[in-house]
Amino acid sequence: MTEVYPTDNELLNIVSDSHSGVEYITTGKSPYYLEFRKMLYRLLLTAKRAGDMRVFDESGLDVGVKSGKFWIGSELIEFAESTGNTLADDKENIYLYIDVDGNLVTDEYDDFPDMSTEAHMRLAIATTSSGDVTSITDVREHHNFSVPFSAGGIRKVIEAHTTDDTLTLAESESIHSNLGASGTVTLTLPAAATAGTEFTFAVQAAQELRIEPGTATIRDDSGQTVGKYKSAQQIGECIRLVADSNGDWATTAKNGTWTEEA
Repeated sequence: MTEVYPTDNELLNIVSDSHSGVEYITTGKSPYYLEFRKMLYRLLLTAKRAGDMRVFDESGLDVGVKSGKFWIGSELIEFAESTGNTLADDKENIYLYIDVDGNLVTDEYDDFPDMSTEAHMRLAIATTSSGDVTSITDVREHHNFSVPFSAGGIRKVIEAHTTDDTLTLAESESIHSNLGASGTVTLTLPAAATAGTEFTFAVQAAQELRIEPGTATIRDDSGQTVGKYKSAQQIGECIRLVADSNGDWATTAKNGTWTEEA
């Protein structure tokens, strides 16, 4: 698609770009080479953040990664420039990323981790062959824009269950009800949930809604027994559970009467 430019007269009269601050070289400006260097300096300064954590080829099977900073939740990860990272040879895809501890991972060949279970910063996908890096595909754009659930851009997911179901880690922060159910519904929490995984359960039909923890414990004032479900059956009763660091479930909010399995 052809770009649409201002008229020649408008272009010749532009003094500077208001967004970046880059100054245009006026006609007849001397010495031209100095003015060009000034413009180049400002352009590079403006584009500097675009180079954060960029993966680059160093020759052979070695790649480097530029320095940069990024957030994982409320934790700021600072990554220092890294060089001399030797990749495995003859790999169709090598998924390069930085983990939550700020470590560069260069030995993942199947896919990037699932973001819902293993937070990370995706950098690039590299291909190697015959002792050389043949391609590097930049995937940092995955992180350029994000709309947090809590910011109002994406609403919480609510799902109505009329039959039993097992929840997954990817469904964290969702709300589950028994709306439309004609009998007891049992919802099973995911096993070995990552700390901070959260679910809310709401009774919306006058039927028993059971929350099954598997081999974990749902901890609240109705009991602390391993493997016992919690249940309620009056419309309006609800409970919010968050996975703790011990592999169990903490009750962070509750309304109505929830009882533990006998």
